[in-house]
Amino acid sequence: MTATVSRDPDPAARTMRGRRREWTAVLGLLRAAESGRPGTLLVEGEPGTGKSLLMDQAVREAASRGLITVAGRAREFGSPAPAEPLLAAFGERSPPEPWIERLRSALDRRARVGPVLVALDDLQWADPDTFAALEPLASRRTRHAVAWLLVRCTGAGPDAAARLFDRRERDGAERRRLGPIGDDAATEIAIDLLGAVPDAALLASAAEAGGNPFLITELLTGLRDEGAIRVSGGRARLSSARLPDRVRTGVARRVGGLSPRTRHLLTVSAVLGRSFCPEDVAEILGTTPAALVPGLEELLEAGLLAAAPAVLRFRHELIRRVVVETVPPPVRQALHRQIGELLAGREDSVASAAAHLIRGVRPGDARALARLDEVIAFVLPRSPRNAATLAMHALELTGPAEPARPERTLTAVRALTATDRLDEAARLARAAFDRPMPAPACARLHCVLAEILSLRGRDDEAAEEASAALAEPGLPGGLRDDAELALLNANAGSGTRERAQAIVSSKGEHGDALVAGAFITLALTEWDAGRLTSGLALAEEAVRRAVAADTRRVHPRLVLAMLLTDAQRHDTARTVMTSAGDDTLGPLAWSAAPAVLAARAHLAAGRFHEAIAAAETCLSSAGGPRLLVASARSVLVTASLRAGNVGAAHEHTAAHRTARAAPGYPHTALALAAAQVTEAREGAERLAGDFGALCEQVLRHRWTLVADPAAAAWLVRTAPAVDARPAAEAVVTAVERLAADNPAFPAIRAAADHARGLLDGSPAALGRAAADHLDPWARASATEDLAVLVAADEETAEARRRAVAAFDTALSAYETMEAVRDAARVRRRLRRLGVRRRHWSSTDRPVSGWASLTDTERAVSELVAQGLTNRQVADQLFMSAHTVAFHLRHVFRKLNIGSRVELARLTLQRSA
Repeated sequence: MTATVSRDPDPAARTMRGRRREWTAVLGLLRAAESGRPGTLLVEGEPGTGKSLLMDQAVREAASRGLITVAGRAREFGSPAPAEPLLAAFGERSPPEPWIERLRSALDRRARVGPVLVALDDLQWADPDTFAALEPLASRRTRHAVAWLLVRCTGAGPDAAARLFDRRERDGAERRRLGPIGDDAATEIAIDLLGAVPDAALLASAAEAGGNPFLITELLTGLRDEGAIRVSGGRARLSSARLPDRVRTGVARRVGGLSPRTRHLLTVSAVLGRSFCPEDVAEILGTTPAALVPGLEELLEAGLLAAAPAVLRFRHELIRRVVVETVPPPVRQALHRQIGELLAGREDSVASAAAHLIRGVRPGDARALARLDEVIAFVLPRSPRNAATLAMHALELTGPAEPARPERTLTAVRALTATDRLDEAARLARAAFDRPMPAPACARLHCVLAEILSLRGRDDEAAEEASAALAEPGLPGGLRDDAELALLNANAGSGTRERAQAIVSSKGEHGDALVAGAFITLALTEWDAGRLTSGLALAEEAVRRAVAADTRRVHPRLVLAMLLTDAQRHDTARTVMTSAGDDTLGPLAWSAAPAVLAARAHLAAGRFHEAIAAAETCLSSAGGPRLLVASARSVLVTASLRAGNVGAAHEHTAAHRTARAAPGYPHTALALAAAQVTEAREGAERLAGDFGALCEQVLRHRWTLVADPAAAAWLVRTAPAVDARPAAEAVVTAVERLAADNPAFPAIRAAADHARGLLDGSPAALGRAAADHLDPWARASATEDLAVLVAADEETAEARRRAVAAFDTALSAYETMEAVRDAARVRRRLRRLGVRRRHWSSTDRPVSGWASLTDTERAVSELVAQGLTNRQVADQLFMSAHTVAFHLRHVFRKLNIGSRVELARLTLQRSA
């Protein structure tokens, strides 16, 4: 589709873009004069903002309205006679004294004929006599209609014009400052000039003019005339980033009037950046801030700089770029290096230091590269992204045979790993093995590669790399510890627990980081075996041992918080993570850990939509350890299912099936969630071939029964449909053993009662579970199971009353959690007992639009939008197909649509 634009060749109209407020003030001044009322409008702004054009437009508009116009302009390099701007405007020659009376008489003569507009421009250059005449003339009270339009340029010339404006404003004059124009006005200028819609790159280039209409016009005109803009299909595209010559010439002319000392100051400031501290410029120049004051004042007066609360800044990036590009490249490179070294030692200037150092170091400059190595070491723990950029640049400047090459390669690999650029880091590490390197450097590289492979879930390969590091001869103790830790983190082979036990049993032979890692390995082993108290104690010991160690590869607080979350001790887990701080997470790949823990906490509290949002935050990153990814996806599937969005839950399980499997518990939890989705979509019978294997997997990784207090109950509830009572009995035995072995964890006792109550049909056990579950969804599920059991086993009126009361309790809990599918199932069960409960809340709703839909109508809409038939929707929401059709008719009427396709489109737009 070709864009159609109109092109306005009038430069005045073009520059007036975005000046509607100021033009409204001009029209107000003219209307007042037409009505016989005098007035004054003060207009000021920096060069190029359109002040003169505004005045010229005002004079033309006044003439078209029949006003008498008197216009003049002061000269930058002085006037040939006193009060020359006023005298020339009134057509008077330079008279002998008293010349002010001559001007007053000239004004009165015109005013007696009709309303007068007196417009004076560039008053910043006016001589003292002009101000001496303006004071009595503009402030004089008269019965004639005289409108005064006074214009000055800020940041140039003496302060007399500013003082005049201040006095006139105090006397009631209206004051308007022409600031930068907005993005829309800049786009309109571009369309006017180019006859086409500018692309993003062109608009970004225009934005460097800082909203100055003159600079925008000069830039775009220059780019167009020099062939740097290509226009096709109604679009204008930037094809070259080079600044046009007319912009360079204009800036050179503007800067040329500065003193040599000030131009030097301007150059250094421009290389320093868009904004800067005077102290930094003084340090670079080897002087004091006080010595810079005259030059800085000159730059402020010239409108090149502006003062911000803590820094000075260039008003226009365009001007700064021109100044920087005029510096000879060798000089510019030396300045960048000096500035980078100055800023590198500051916590708050890491990004700026990195940008300057990249521009300032030359290939083969051993001294500068050594300094860059120091800077990278400082930057890496504080800003890994900047460190990675610097490290790769340093490596590019280092020759293949230079002795520093292996160490810089290792630094670059570590920095890339810390920023989650794992594939790039692995390629760089493997390529480095093709060149000879000292054994310690080779071992360290193997260790880092093992860490990368562990993050990618390739534990066998990670173990091979760690073993290769241990095989290097003559490793110092600290490096051997790193290799041992890499081997532990790979968690490969049956001897992992024994190796960890040997490490913690040795007295003082290993560093704290390795010992902490060994305790974590033991903690996870104990937890997976169901020995929870021991697992928590070992994790807490890992935290204590890691106090003085680098924990970026062992994450003891993260592991402890994860175990506490499993045990439903969410407040304590949150405290552990808060005390940890961001710096304990190490590589960026682990940065999603807090989001995963938050997602699990939301799920356990019945806040399903918050759980989905937090899990999606984790999964939004491209990489990340498989343990975190699997945990986040497990939460996403479970929360989506409990929120009633079975289609979304199925999509998330499909993504899981195409991903690389996570080891141990995370994979088991995800497999369990996927099975629950299959049961919800296709019925429990569909699980017949896989149910036994799923139960065996859960029994092998009992962590799952701890982390999900409803897991055992679901397995027992599903077993009859697939004729798998022995598997259900094994699950109940396992969860009861967990409860007996871990009496300090009431959540597991409740899970055991829930499973036993379902297996044996025991109202007492289900009642205990309904009372003791900490998880609100599990509590509601146990209450519903109790109601089903009571309603089926006893047919007395009292039993019916108890069943209805239990169903109502479960229904209320489900509705509070917005578990719409579970609530619908309970309503169906109540209907079978002859009790009907409303499907919607009684809140006030509009009569049409999305907000008018009830909760049930929304649920029906979302399922229909996923492509489900009325029968499939009915099965999901536990209602009849006729009821679904009834709700769908209401939805169509309220949304004013007539088809399922339109409903799907509206629902997707709403979701987006």
